[in-house]
Amino acid sequence: MMVLLLVALFLMLLVIALNFGSTIQAFIIFAVLPAGICGSILGHGIVDKPVSILSAWGMIALMGILVNDAVVFLDKYNRLIKEGLGVKEAIYEAGMARFRPIILTSLTTVAGLYPLILEKSFQAQFLVPMAVSVAYGVLFGTYFILVFFPSLVLFTNDFKRSTKWLWTGKKPSMLEVEAVTIQKRHLEELTESD
Repeated sequence: MMVLLLVALFLMLLVIALNFGSTIQAFIIFAVLPAGICGSILGHGIVDKPVSILSAWGMIALMGILVNDAVVFLDKYNRLIKEGLGVKEAIYEAGMARFRPIILTSLTTVAGLYPLILEKSFQAQFLVPMAVSVAYGVLFGTYFILVFFPSLVLFTNDFKRSTKWLWTGKKPSMLEVEAVTIQKRHLEELTESD
């Protein structure tokens, strides 16, 4: 299971990096995963269930859900930058635009899984650890995406600007280091050379 998990994570990272045209943005999306896994483990403590191999299967399912939420947020951010907004305005507008869809999908997932978590029958006890992992992981992961994810995007932008400033000696603007802007500049250079 560990080997297949690593293969799956690598393929997810590859697909996201190719889709966004940025390895850094793929790693920003993957930063959501530890928050979700910690949320799953906390959830087991809240409902007083031990973490088991079935919980790990639920955590694997959880990774896909959290990555989807983060992709939706970051995609909106990139689209707003393409439309001409500044970095801070784009992250704010992306948060406002994606708040309701992310909250609704997360709350409906938790509400749908909670009857299974509360089920006391013997047959359901095999599925309860998976449900706890997904429900609480989504709950804590959603909180991370809505509260800390925008700050992480801005921190990464500052880090890229500082790195470029140290490397070139010229301080770039916030937009200059964004993947969408770099791709646009490369496309313009290619069309000019043709």
